[in-house]
Amino acid sequence: MKTAKKIRNNNQAIIRHLALRSIKTSKTRNLFILITIALSVSLLGVMALFTSAQGVEQKRQVALMQHVTYMNVNAAQIAALESEEQIEFMTLDKLGQGFELNGEMIRPVYYEEITAPIKTTAVIEGSYPHQFNEIAVNQSLMKVLGVPATIGETVSLTFLDGETETFIVSGFLEEAEVTKVYPLIFSREYAENGPQLKDVAYHALCRIQGAEEMSEQAFLDTIRSIGAEAGIERKNINENNNFSSSLTMSAMNIGVVVGVGIGILLVSVLVIYSVFYLSVVGRIRQFGQLRTLGATKKQIKSLITREGILLCLIGSMAGFLIAWPIAYSIKPGGWDWERTLIVSLIILLADLITVLISIRKPAKLAASVTSIEASLFSQYRQSRKKESKSIKRKMTPLHLAMMSAQRNRKKTLLTMISLGVGGVIFLTGATFIGSMTAEDYSRQGFYQWGEYIIAYDYNASQTMENGNVGIQLNNPLSPEFIESIKKIDGVKAVQSYHKAQVNYDYRDQTNNQDSLAPFTREDQENVRNVLEEGAFDYDEMIANDELLIVNNSVAKEIFGWKFEMGDTVTLHYFNGTEEVEKDFTVVGAVDTYSEVTYNAGWFLLPREKLDLLFPGVDTTETLVVSVDDFELSGAEIEPQIQNLVNANPLLAMDTLREELIADKISFTLINRVILGLSIFIIAFSLINLINTLMTNIISRRQEFSMLQSIGMTSGQLMKMIQGEGLILALGNMVITLTLGTGLGYLLVHLMRELGVTYMHYRFPIWYFLAYLLVTLLVPVLVSGVSVRSFQNNSLVERLRAME
Repeated sequence: MKTAKKIRNNNQAIIRHLALRSIKTSKTRNLFILITIALSVSLLGVMALFTSAQGVEQKRQVALMQHVTYMNVNAAQIAALESEEQIEFMTLDKLGQGFELNGEMIRPVYYEEITAPIKTTAVIEGSYPHQFNEIAVNQSLMKVLGVPATIGETVSLTFLDGETETFIVSGFLEEAEVTKVYPLIFSREYAENGPQLKDVAYHALCRIQGAEEMSEQAFLDTIRSIGAEAGIERKNINENNNFSSSLTMSAMNIGVVVGVGIGILLVSVLVIYSVFYLSVVGRIRQFGQLRTLGATKKQIKSLITREGILLCLIGSMAGFLIAWPIAYSIKPGGWDWERTLIVSLIILLADLITVLISIRKPAKLAASVTSIEASLFSQYRQSRKKESKSIKRKMTPLHLAMMSAQRNRKKTLLTMISLGVGGVIFLTGATFIGSMTAEDYSRQGFYQWGEYIIAYDYNASQTMENGNVGIQLNNPLSPEFIESIKKIDGVKAVQSYHKAQVNYDYRDQTNNQDSLAPFTREDQENVRNVLEEGAFDYDEMIANDELLIVNNSVAKEIFGWKFEMGDTVTLHYFNGTEEVEKDFTVVGAVDTYSEVTYNAGWFLLPREKLDLLFPGVDTTETLVVSVDDFELSGAEIEPQIQNLVNANPLLAMDTLREELIADKISFTLINRVILGLSIFIIAFSLINLINTLMTNIISRRQEFSMLQSIGMTSGQLMKMIQGEGLILALGNMVITLTLGTGLGYLLVHLMRELGVTYMHYRFPIWYFLAYLLVTLLVPVLVSGVSVRSFQNNSLVERLRAME
């Protein structure tokens, strides 16, 4: 028994030794396998670690945020929340009425000085305001106010109610990367007694005990139950969406990573299989000799398997050394060693399984060959199913290349598919990049239809008696104003959007403010296309006081109920001369935005009905101006439009140019991630192609030597090899162009269906042409280098090596 055990141990040692020797001697083959594995691991690593880092970063961010805000709470409700055991921490704040000053939005705010563990905007210089007349502000706001940015400076501010108050700057706040609203932080004394905040209700910002361990639905049920017990209405319970979404990883993110990951692993299987298959075929005689010396089928399989496992481990470590720094550079805030190691282990196992699957058939082939079969083995005999029926054949380099492809149909098809999968993934990624530009990203909302948005000034709409309807009685967005804009050279169109403010009563909601938006008779089909519930007749809506609901699912989220078909909604509004109360019947609901419904609040009704409700009132609320050339409009057209807007203090204008600046950071991050992934895929495809060509050339040196021995010149040999490579490249292009275009179009279509309206399908012509050029040049360059390389030895030496 001991002797047998020693023999088995020695045999295992021999197998390990042979596997190590094979890896050391077959350097070219192993280099491409290692590169293939390293690239697949690095690709999977970057994607998976980026997705994981997003989750970690989000959790770290929400760890410093409130889980829920209970809005507009009174003293009794605050006391009830303070006594709630499930609330582990609570702090109070107040948000005053914002106002516009010198084109910037400013908002009075109070929050408690000590809010940890909830992070608030920190005072980084000076001190938190304690006295009634002290404030803390951003240093950049001091420039807006036109005063020196120094602690102790006195500033005077005129608020929305027209009151002017003077304050002393006690501290400066940390600056945000992009600031759209500047906060004015007041003291507790001012919050209780100051004119801008004393009548404003407190908000309670709370963290819930054990919320991190809950499911998203359990968390929502918990905070709503706590709010109900404290007497807080559902509409005043505002969960932190960032926190609640962090409890469930996005199914879409997981699906994208898994889908692309499977594609990468599939390419890896095809490439590694191809390399090992060629390697095994080239070493059949060696395996036959091992069988003669007593090696079993199991040991031959073990030899091939050990080679694959060793190469997988080495290649995977190289891949991780590439993936880790890239993933860290993309999302440093989400880097976590524990998650990194777990994700890396999963990827290692996936790639190990990929390698084992890839080498299974080559290992079986190696093990099945006997010593006698090995001495007679020819890969051409093995691959030839039947003789060609053609008696006469042209012996040109191109025809020889075609004959080689036909003779090895399985290998040729396998290679084309392996290249094509990489090409399809690349073209799909390129389509994603090409279908989204910085301008597309910023062209959300009204910017879908123009470059300039003109609407009522925020201060004016907030202070005007009867709100926006008060402005519309003498509407500055008049036909004359619109015509003056249209006359500007370069203005293509001016699109008007109408809306009227109303208050409504429905179920437990009384006198809630919202708006009415109209659609025209020509818009009926557009609205029907996005109708989720009910049905409508345009004329009956006018005659019978009927309306449609927009975003009914949002009502469900906020109030816990939806507007039901057939129910009555009571509207209260100022029609230009008097206050009116009128009942309307809900006949339909829309939950998908369109050009018609985008401008709507809860309620949508026919344009003629809106005119009847507000007789003599011009309900134009927003103008969207489009221009012929946006690049030139900034210097030539925008100043002219701005001058017209500035002439009326009731108007304000936002521009696509400003939106592009504000969105630059977000867009750059998205583009960087997708572009980096595409570069990896390009590299993967190129390595795949080079690997296929090199292994093909190396494994057929004997054939090439024989052809040269009967008269083929080096130039003809090179043309033949180039022809074989170009056949593979063209097959790859057909697969890439056909499937890649289809999948790219489908991806953009699905993104638009999911609400990503800034995606517009564009075929990535330049990416494709670059890919085409490279895949056509690679066979030419590789064949040239390879032929020159093996021709360093004389023809006689190469023929002797065959013996």
